[in-house]
Amino acid sequence: MAQMQTVSIRLPDDDFQWLLSTQEAAGKTPSEKLRALVLRVRQQESGLTDPDVCSEWMRSLIQPMANTVTMWERRHKEHSDIMSAALETVPRIMSILVSAPSHDEEDGESDLREIEAALAQQCFRLLTTLLRAAITTVPAVYDKESIERYLPDIIEITDIIVTRREKERKNG
Repeated sequence: MAQMQTVSIRLPDDDFQWLLSTQEAAGKTPSEKLRALVLRVRQQESGLTDPDVCSEWMRSLIQPMANTVTMWERRHKEHSDIMSAALETVPRIMSILVSAPSHDEEDGESDLREIEAALAQQCFRLLTTLLRAAITTVPAVYDKESIERYLPDIIEITDIIVTRREKERKNG
C-alpha cells in the first residue's frame, strides 16, 4: 500500500455537505470519499488520451439522462430516434475531441486529418439517423415539429449541393 500523507483542508459548509452526500462506493467517511474522488479524477485524466476509455467516461456522464429517457419512454410508450441517436453519438464525438493529442501545427497534420475523418463519420452518422426519421410519415419522435421545422433548410442545402455537383460533373 502506498504511504499515506495527512492533509488538512478547510471547506465551505455546502461543499462539505456535498462531500458527505456523495455516493462514492469506496467511501463512507469524508476521508475515504475524498480519496475516492481523487482516484476517480486521476483515472479520468489518464483515460483522456485513450478514445475508448474517454468514450466510456463520456457515456457515464450522460447515463443519468439516458436512464431518464428510458424510463420516460417506457412509461409513455413513446420513442425518439433523435434522443437515442444523440445519446449514442454525442459521447463518441466528445471522446474524439477530448482524447485528441495536442501537437504543434506541423506535427499534428496527420492526426488532425484522422480526427476530422472520425468526427465526420460520427457527425454524418448522426445526421443520417435524423434524416431517416424525417422520411417516414410517422417519425419516431416525441414531437413531429422537432424535425419539421428544420427540413426546409436541409432541403434547400441539399438542393444546392446537388445542383453544384451536377454542374461540376458536366463541366469537369
